[in-house]
Amino acid sequence: MKQQRATRQLAAVYDALAASHDHPTADQIFRRVRGVLPHVSLGTVYRNLDKLREQGRLRVVRLEGGQAHYDAVTEAHDHFVCERCGGVVDLPGSNLQPLDVPTLPAGYEVRWHTTALYGVCQHCSSSRGKAPTVAARRRRRRRTAIQAI
Repeated sequence: MKQQRATRQLAAVYDALAASHDHPTADQIFRRVRGVLPHVSLGTVYRNLDKLREQGRLRVVRLEGGQAHYDAVTEAHDHFVCERCGGVVDLPGSNLQPLDVPTLPAGYEVRWHTTALYGVCQHCSSSRGKAPTVAARRRRRRRTAIQAI
């Protein structure tokens, strides 16, 4: 196996992820890394996220909508997703029952799993005005984009 060298870009991507607790997407990590390395490309961020995943230094979490979110916490834990603001919070040491894995066809191997609980976060539930749901914000953006055409 080819030895991968540590680069400034790899370190900057990992540092941006490790400093965050919001489970950022690749685009969000890209914007954070650009603050440190202004000439970094989105492709470089994606390649380094893939390297970090291969090294076991991050997890890829796919939540509602299927977009990949990145998590530097590699120990087993679950997540809470706010349906209004889209925020993601770790639930370390949660007491959820382990996944009852069904019998899988030959060749399938479960390496890990995560459970996501969906609801309204403390900030959104204490807000006086109702914040739009994540789905409502997506619909509004879609309508705006269609109207712009």
